[in-house]
Amino acid sequence: MFKLAEKIFAVAMLFYLTGALFPFLGGDQVGYVRLEGNLFDFAVQFAFYAVAFVFIVNHWRVVVEGVKSVKWIVVLLLIAIASTAWSQDPFFTLRRSIVLLATTAFGVYFGSRFTVPQQLRLLAWTCALVVLASFAVAIVLPRYGVDHHLHPGDWQGAFVQKNGLARIMVLAVMVFYFARPSVGRTARWIGMASAFTLLVLSRSLTGAIVFALICATVPLYHLLRTKITFSVPLMIAIAVAAAGSALVIASSRNDVLQLVNRSPTLTGRTDLWSAVLTSIQKRPWFGYGFNAFWQGMQGESATVFEALGWAPAHAHNGFLDLALDLGLVGVAAFVIGYIGFLRRAVDAIGKVRGSVPLWLCTYLAFMLFYNLSESSILVQNNICWTLYTATAVSLCTCVPAIKTPTEVAARHGS
Repeated sequence: MFKLAEKIFAVAMLFYLTGALFPFLGGDQVGYVRLEGNLFDFAVQFAFYAVAFVFIVNHWRVVVEGVKSVKWIVVLLLIAIASTAWSQDPFFTLRRSIVLLATTAFGVYFGSRFTVPQQLRLLAWTCALVVLASFAVAIVLPRYGVDHHLHPGDWQGAFVQKNGLARIMVLAVMVFYFARPSVGRTARWIGMASAFTLLVLSRSLTGAIVFALICATVPLYHLLRTKITFSVPLMIAIAVAAAGSALVIASSRNDVLQLVNRSPTLTGRTDLWSAVLTSIQKRPWFGYGFNAFWQGMQGESATVFEALGWAPAHAHNGFLDLALDLGLVGVAAFVIGYIGFLRRAVDAIGKVRGSVPLWLCTYLAFMLFYNLSESSILVQNNICWTLYTATAVSLCTCVPAIKTPTEVAARHGS
């Protein structure tokens, strides 16, 4: 009974971390904008993490082992907490750091407590609930589920903005593809089709590009299991083709963007990135403190707002936001950790049969691609950061702990 309750809570917690529905209930329809004093948000957040704490304590030994295995994530957390000392808003940084610590702790618990196939099954249930909620809100309450202002006609579903819906739908397609639910293959394909339909209805260019990149990379992982004499030349050929395509697109960027009805500035992103880089140069090493840069017309963010003529809520790039928060030191800590986790995942593909290492590699790719135009690195109450932490723990504890491919496949249900 306790194990069932634990799984039900895990699904509920993951649903909360997707950002679906709860912002509507709490009156938060701004996304990344810093909101203070919302008692409903605080009560919901406190309740979820209080219950999570109970489960974490109940499995404290495996959680401690998980923490020990992801040292670079721990380093990032310590830098974030330490940034209180130089933050533009020390008290705000400290409060947000505590919530980030709780979010990361749940990610460590999720990656330590459940095997990768179990994680995928729980995520599949979560994604199914989000898909159903998004269809329901868009159809029954189109005032909330469909954008009528900034992007008329674009679906938002159970989210406050279409890119939020698109990001979770790309994740949902991935989860349904790799999950092995007990209800059978038909449910998987229905889930994938439903999530893809919502992705299309959102009309998010970022979501479409990331989805295409994910689809392009998954077959490459299978090449790593082929003979080296075949895979290396093919990988080189693909890299050359990709570089050539990138040059062609770059040389005719305006024409390409016009085809998809987007401006050459990527909806103002290039101007935003230029202004943000100027601010980063003023505090390049340690940044402005965790979550302390975007303060409206106060502090350095006012300079960015004045240069742009509009008020962004974040940098629309995870690496730039990390540099604003924790400087190049923080970016270096994340990149070193990410490369280490990716190396483990790629190495596991060549040694371990089954879909487990493919999922781990795919999620790391998803995390990289999405942070080129959105921000989900070191973000509290965020499923992307939670799953990145869980992926890192799974790579460092589950896969290396089993010595032979047969044992790995047996443990992970492949």
